[in-house]
Amino acid sequence: MHHLAITAAAVLLTTLLGCGERKNTSSETAGVSDTSLSISTPSVPEAPVEARDFGFDERQGFAASIRQQLSDLDTQIQQLAAEAKSKGGAVSDRKLARIRDLRKGADRSLSSIDKATADTWENVKGRVNRSVEDLAEAVEGAMPK
Repeated sequence: MHHLAITAAAVLLTTLLGCGERKNTSSETAGVSDTSLSISTPSVPEAPVEARDFGFDERQGFAASIRQQLSDLDTQIQQLAAEAKSKGGAVSDRKLARIRDLRKGADRSLSSIDKATADTWENVKGRVNRSVEDLAEAVEGAMPK
């Protein structure tokens, strides 16, 4: 039983010490250069911080900011649609359908800005921001890896 406890402790210690982050130095890589390939996907615009700071009196500026974000997302949605699986690409048709539904929801949220009152402004602004963020996340998630 004593040997089992020592073995378990040794395995635990080895795991803790051996699995930490290490930086490769030239002596560890023996002069071999890194040949890994890095692929990047286009970044998805996030709702700017200032969009969340618009007051009720600045709702038209907020709407303009949201329209710009949606315009940027529309460009990415068009790119995704061109890469749909039904057209031989790598983007799921199901994900595209969800993105289109979220885009319609973002339009509905955007139209609620005109109906907002000073009392409902924070709720309306929060819903609009959430709908744009949900759309941006769906677009990012649909990007081919």
